[in-house]
Amino acid sequence: MTLVGNQTPTFEVVPEVDDYSTAEDAIALAKLAGIVLLPWQEEQVRRILGLTVAGEWAAVRHACAVPRQSGKGVVIEAVVLAKTVLLGEKVLWTAHHSQTMIEAFHRFKALLESNPGISTKVAKVHQATGRETIEFVNGARVRYSARSKSATRGLGFTTIIVDEAQEFTMLAAGAMLPVMSGQRDLRTQLLMFGTPPYDARGEMFNDTRAAAYSGGDDRLSWSEWSCEPDDRPDDPKVWARTNPSLGAIVMEDKIRDEWNALQGRPDVFRRERLGEWGKSGDKALALSEAEWVQGYVSVFPKRLETARVIGIDCTYNAEMTTLIEAVLHRDGQASLVVLDAAPGLAWVADALAKIKRSSPRVIATFDPIRTGDLTADLRHVGIRDGGDKRRVVPVTSRDLTLACDGLVRTVREGKLLHADPRLDAAAAGATRSTFDDGKGWKLVGINGADVSPLIAGALALRVLRDQRVSKPGNGSRGLILK
Repeated sequence: MTLVGNQTPTFEVVPEVDDYSTAEDAIALAKLAGIVLLPWQEEQVRRILGLTVAGEWAAVRHACAVPRQSGKGVVIEAVVLAKTVLLGEKVLWTAHHSQTMIEAFHRFKALLESNPGISTKVAKVHQATGRETIEFVNGARVRYSARSKSATRGLGFTTIIVDEAQEFTMLAAGAMLPVMSGQRDLRTQLLMFGTPPYDARGEMFNDTRAAAYSGGDDRLSWSEWSCEPDDRPDDPKVWARTNPSLGAIVMEDKIRDEWNALQGRPDVFRRERLGEWGKSGDKALALSEAEWVQGYVSVFPKRLETARVIGIDCTYNAEMTTLIEAVLHRDGQASLVVLDAAPGLAWVADALAKIKRSSPRVIATFDPIRTGDLTADLRHVGIRDGGDKRRVVPVTSRDLTLACDGLVRTVREGKLLHADPRLDAAAAGATRSTFDDGKGWKLVGINGADVSPLIAGALALRVLRDQRVSKPGNGSRGLILK
């Protein structure tokens, strides 16, 4: 007997919908275009395009978490077809990987071109790499873009599609979401599709799921197909419950082949094929253990000659304050060194003055919101700006976000070296927390973890990247490393 996938999500949050007429029109148009929708895919279209009695989208945010190769791209195509051809919307279709975005563009373009009744609705197609866009005679437009911190700034869309939502970061969201905020009275939607994230790269997807489980947002729609912790990964009944396209797109024998290949890593199979998440509301770590430990060294390489850049940060009420030096090495590597740590803040200026006596070029950086303004204390011990030389660098909230992002990126690139257990403890308990309506984020600790060493290191690393590095035979001009 052929197994058939479960068409109903294993968990869902459904806003109240008063009018499905737009959704039904979209389903009819999709069928006319030759798009074959399974029952679960049709229901996803209804969830997305359902209207309130006032004619607004019932769901301003919709997210669908479903195992790989289930056909979520078909749902996106049906929705985008309706939003452009029927509704005249401007749609931004994004993916984490450029290749995914390019494939989506060519597939949708082929869909339009293969239907004479629909191809006449197309006004122009732009195929230049990185600028893939389809314009319609009714003024609608669908733009394809790989996600980045700046790729969508300044552009106006009423719908943003987030494919590969397991890689949807807060910084990408901060760059993208404002393009809908300026649409005044126009209906806007954020639509996310993906699989359970492995780490903090999918923090927006994780946070949306946590909001769905918590309840209270009557404009959020969430659908997921996922297994339970005690489900057996080799049970075909579990395969059917968690894979809605089983028997139509995904075949049982192929899943069996996957399981046979991945028995040594059942966690990968459970996440990728059975849609397993952590507990609802679990916080994804900002740094994976594997990424962090690759930077451990017992002996640091030779440092390049720069000013000594020291970051200062403290826990709540300054119960503990840490000084971290960021050091630059060859090949773009940097290291973080814990110089000192003690309760309170009164000792900090004297500690830096002692360092300055042996190393005149000392730069101190801190977040005044976290530590208070240390400028006067530092000036009192002789650490002050002079001419065009900055020696005291208080940072803004935006600087803090960029510093934390820079630290995470440096770790992921395998270019951050470290050897102190206090940094290890901070990295093991660091997650992300957003502020300013999601436009910024910072590292925070979970389960009592003290992340102030990482914050201090992130601030120092950001300032260090702008310093001049002396090079033999190059006089005093040096080389600026960004």
